[in-house]
Amino acid sequence: MGIFSRLFTARQRKPTAVDEINAILGRFTTATIMGVDREDIGRYPPKQYQVMAFHFGAIEYLAEQFGLDETQTLGIFVAFINKYFNMPINETGSISERLQGFHDNADQRRYLNAGREVFRRWHEQNERRAPLELGEMLKAGEA
Repeated sequence: MGIFSRLFTARQRKPTAVDEINAILGRFTTATIMGVDREDIGRYPPKQYQVMAFHFGAIEYLAEQFGLDETQTLGIFVAFINKYFNMPINETGSISERLQGFHDNADQRRYLNAGREVFRRWHEQNERRAPLELGEMLKAGEA
């Protein structure tokens, strides 16, 4: 290896905790969406909030596992909203109010806690069908 190739060879950076969380969350979201009527979610904001709360449960779980602070956790959630809901931050309203609603609103808290538990089972216990529970919860809520 010549001196120039050593100087100009791109070095791969080690993935950060945020990178790892985003990759894991992407796989989990793909698994959860398989059981969800996406058009239905798009038409009904309360369902959007339920889906957001469910995934925020997974984000909180991962943030604890990786030792992230509140700001990093918030950043992951904002990126999640932007990517999967195609909502820029200025359209989501107050993120802190939204997150507080996940904890204060009983229905949203149920989705938050379910997302946390379903994610844990999917990630740690390899329960591959667990993410489909989001769709089941949404359908049961229609009754």
